Amino acid sequence: MPYQYYYYSKFNLLVKVKFIFLAYYSNFHNITINSELNTPHVKRYNYSNKTLNNSKDTNFNVLIKTTTFGGLMANTETTINAVINPQINDAPIDIEKTIKALERNNFVVHYFETGDEAVDYLRSRIQNKRVAIGDSRTLLELNVHDALSEVNDDITDIQRPLPGESFRDTALRTMGRDVFLTSVNALSQTGEMVNIDGTGNRVAASLFGSQEVFFVLGVNKITPDLASAIYRARNVAAPLNSKKNKKSSLNPCAKLEEKCYDCGSPDRICNALTIYYKKMRNMQTMEIIIINESLGF
Repeated sequence: MPYQYYYYSKFNLLVKVKFIFLAYYSNFHNITINSELNTPHVKRYNYSNKTLNNSKDTNFNVLIKTTTFGGLMANTETTINAVINPQINDAPIDIEKTIKALERNNFVVHYFETGDEAVDYLRSRIQNKRVAIGDSRTLLELNVHDALSEVNDDITDIQRPLPGESFRDTALRTMGRDVFLTSVNALSQTGEMVNIDGTGNRVAASLFGSQEVFFVLGVNKITPDLASAIYRARNVAAPLNSKKNKKSSLNPCAKLEEKCYDCGSPDRICNALTIYYKKMRNMQTMEIIIINESLGF
């Protein structure tokens, strides 16, 4: 099987490209390759309609092994496929592999066996700060607000508006704090996190404005890959989140079988899909707290 290596440097990054020809003919016309992402630090790309001459067609794989500063993340085609075709994946989860993948993506990760241990850590870690808490069933179940109130005087909780305060005003107060806490709808073993939002305040505050952001979740939200993470966000978390609100409880995913109907409801909560590939560069820390319990939706 003939092959050839190429080396090039871009932004001080050395990339080794290896072309593997699966079918070889004397004359080439088009190149068609299926894209997948199965092996750490390996990307397979699909190139098509590259005319080399006016003769026969052939197929070959392009295998690109890369060394990067942050590790591997889903490429464009993998992301598109995951969004268009989210799928259930029941493969067992390897927590150690998950943590390593997240750390490669510049997230700080802590794993706890119990929610009590996680809350004790948060109480010791977050003190004398201006804190904001986003909408999260996980944080409610863990009673994070009361725990942090013991060591922080200034806490804005989206679930605890000031008297007479509108939702919008409360949501705006969660922006630009020292610390913001929320959860995720799903986290993939490959190192990405997924959130779906209807209003956008939770996602917005998790992406910009605070110096530190903490994502707190149970192991029930971890999936093997990005496609199954998006599937979980749309077909598991979203219907359950729809049921907890009076208006959104009329959405088909809440009234009918718990799955996404891609509805046009005015109270649809799936208006934005956010994929966290790596730590946002404007933040000091994006920290992920994984708890070996089933928590939240």
